Amino acid sequence: MPVSVPLGIELSGHNLELFAGGGLHWPEHQALMVSDLHLGKDATFRRHGIGVPTGASRATLRAVSEMLDASGATELFIIGDLFHARSSLSLDATTVFEAFLRSHSNVAVTLIEGNHDRAVGQLPKDWPIDTVEGTFHLDSIAMTHEPSNLPCDADLLVSGHLHPAHVLNTGGETTGKLPCFWWSNGCLVLPACGRFTGTMKISPKNTDRIWVIADGQVLAV
Repeated sequence: MPVSVPLGIELSGHNLELFAGGGLHWPEHQALMVSDLHLGKDATFRRHGIGVPTGASRATLRAVSEMLDASGATELFIIGDLFHARSSLSLDATTVFEAFLRSHSNVAVTLIEGNHDRAVGQLPKDWPIDTVEGTFHLDSIAMTHEPSNLPCDADLLVSGHLHPAHVLNTGGETTGKLPCFWWSNGCLVLPACGRFTGTMKISPKNTDRIWVIADGQVLAV
């Protein structure tokens, strides 16, 4: 999913931008939000004898870098599942991630813990990352890994975890599953940013809003 011109939207009173790389940009705070990078997942698979190619972590971080550069964001919020498992902290994955941090030393990085992060455990102490448990508030936008009810003190909740995808059906033809941004009941679920992740088909209600990622573009459905 290459970076292209983001799609500007208005949601819960906020002007936001959706990137085809899977990121949400809040220009008012110069904040980029991404979720579910699952770095090093390929290393975990290989450890279990499953021969998968290398390079997914590098491609994932390249996409995040491109979104940071394109948006000019000075804050990066990773809304859960930075690494896939403890065994994902391979030399290759950690080396690539440390290079990413160095190349964006002017960006403040915050990790809101997800279920995989809790399994991974403590990250190296010299990494310039702030780690938060539960829900984090940036003014009136709240962030937490697993979708839940909108907090009473927030206008919008941003989550991940589900790796949402939507299927378009027209005239008996289908697009197959397309990664998507999914807003429902005040919660915006981001697509997985990781390049080696699966997706889950969602079942939206008529009142929901969906933006699919197709051919390097974000499109409203």
